[in-house]
Amino acid sequence: MEPPDAPEQFAPHLRATLALDWRLPSLRADLEAASSRPFAETGAQEDYLTHFDLPAHAPVDDARGPRFRLALALVRALADSGAALTSARLEETQSLLMGRPVHFRQGEAFAHRGTHRYRYTPDLEATFARKVEEDARDGCHPVAQATRLYLDLCFFHPFPDGNARAARLWLEYVLRRAGLPTPALHPLVLHPKRPGDTESYVRFARRMARAIAGSAAPCQNAS
Repeated sequence: MEPPDAPEQFAPHLRATLALDWRLPSLRADLEAASSRPFAETGAQEDYLTHFDLPAHAPVDDARGPRFRLALALVRALADSGAALTSARLEETQSLLMGRPVHFRQGEAFAHRGTHRYRYTPDLEATFARKVEEDARDGCHPVAQATRLYLDLCFFHPFPDGNARAARLWLEYVLRRAGLPTPALHPLVLHPKRPGDTESYVRFARRMARAIAGSAAPCQNAS
């Protein structure tokens, strides 16, 4: 049974992300530097999957790796075709990722061994769909859009499982669609992101922008 006093993560995140000026004026120089970086295949997703996501001794029949690669291929194809971000495409990709039909969660969710709680309200799915689709059209810098979508997938916690993987996938979609390379993901995943703390959101965006600006040449051994 989940602890009833687990801190609720969604409400403070929603207040913060709606209050923040996602033009990120304090990061202008960092965003410009990121924009100057040409697109390259960095293999960042494959590297994270191999070295950080799968267990060190994953069984031969572990399907998480192949499913992730299928979902990644779809996300990249959507980005390369210029396809719009929609909640239906999020669900389609999540179904590939999980190997079964996936829809928006229909109750409270817990993560981090029950220490984080994500509330549920009847209008949550519509709020999420409207927000991510409107955000994708608002003209903010791709790093800002990628940061915001990553955090929404973490803190709306829209799916019963696999939200962290979805956040990584769709971060790449936003950057790739804008012609920017995906930087190394492990430092971003480890970067502190506190729900409701707008300063930590801005720091995350800064770290991403600087990682893109200094991103290495394409990975030669990504599979």
